Amino acid sequence: MIPDYHPYVWLLWLAAAGGSALLVRNPLYLLIVLLAILFVYGAISQRQQADPAHTPQPRILAWRTVLRLILFIWALTILFNALSVHVGTVVLFTLPRSWPLIGGPITLEAIIYGFVTGLGFTALILAFMTLNMAVSPHTLLRLTPAFAHHAGVAVTIAISFIPQTFIAWQEIREAQRLRGYRVRGLRDMQPLFVSLLANGLERAIQLAESMDARGFGGAMSPLGVRERKMVGISSIGGLLLLLAGLILRSFRLGAGWIGLMGMGLGALSVAWSLRQQGKRIRRSQYRHWLWRRRDTIVAVLAAIVLLTTVTVSFVAAEQLFYYPYPPFGLLPAFQPLWGGLYALLLAPALFLPAYLPQGSPVHR
Repeated sequence: MIPDYHPYVWLLWLAAAGGSALLVRNPLYLLIVLLAILFVYGAISQRQQADPAHTPQPRILAWRTVLRLILFIWALTILFNALSVHVGTVVLFTLPRSWPLIGGPITLEAIIYGFVTGLGFTALILAFMTLNMAVSPHTLLRLTPAFAHHAGVAVTIAISFIPQTFIAWQEIREAQRLRGYRVRGLRDMQPLFVSLLANGLERAIQLAESMDARGFGGAMSPLGVRERKMVGISSIGGLLLLLAGLILRSFRLGAGWIGLMGMGLGALSVAWSLRQQGKRIRRSQYRHWLWRRRDTIVAVLAAIVLLTTVTVSFVAAEQLFYYPYPPFGLLPAFQPLWGGLYALLLAPALFLPAYLPQGSPVHR
């Protein structure tokens, strides 16, 4: 196994990168976030290509196809916002007003706003792609809490669906090319989709049979009558406390601290019930992950980015805010301090250990 970061480090880095993509609206800072994520993604991809036994080459190509799809959605977001929002002072050209929805002035502000929206979306999806490249689905399943084991299996299968589908697509296309089959139009794509559907159904049946053979869901110890009642009361009561606290906090029907206290008690009650349900599932761990010095460095840097972004978004949101429409200006503000902060997302690529082939005297 290639020495890598601890899985919790990748989850913390994902929270920092995804939180930055969601909370930051300044396009200059978002561009730094996107470039940092791209650099980390490229470093992981290059390192895994050096060891094909670790991650199959078709999986890397599959995620590259998804990246092209994301860029297409980004361009579509810019086009849709430019054609549907006719607000702004810098008019590029005007479409006939008789055209429904898209008729009217096409402004530079609308294009910029669509660009910023697509930029944040692209950075968020690319952060999840990087996590899927760095952490295997089996590791993600192991990270799932015991009470959400079944949901974790479903999410793991869904995450691995995209690369597996593209791998099957490439295998079918290669087999058709070897047989001399050429695609000249949409009608010629029918055999490809039929084969892809049959392959997907076959994989689903194999997965169901393997899970049934391994006794999935059968290693759960039953709860007693008293424990079942306590868990039910705790779950329902906790949800009601969360709802009541949220209503008090949102509509100011009482003191703010009462709503916060109700939400806190409700969260603790729900967490206790989930923990009790998780005790029913027996899980075995055959290998422990190692926490190294580089894990500490990357985790600390990611925590700094995450905590700073969340704090600033609540205390001084104007530092990360950008809105191109009047009365605000077109040019976004830039402070080197914030640019340097989001450049810290490069840390996983900077401290990633180099790949050493098997048999090397310093291979670990």
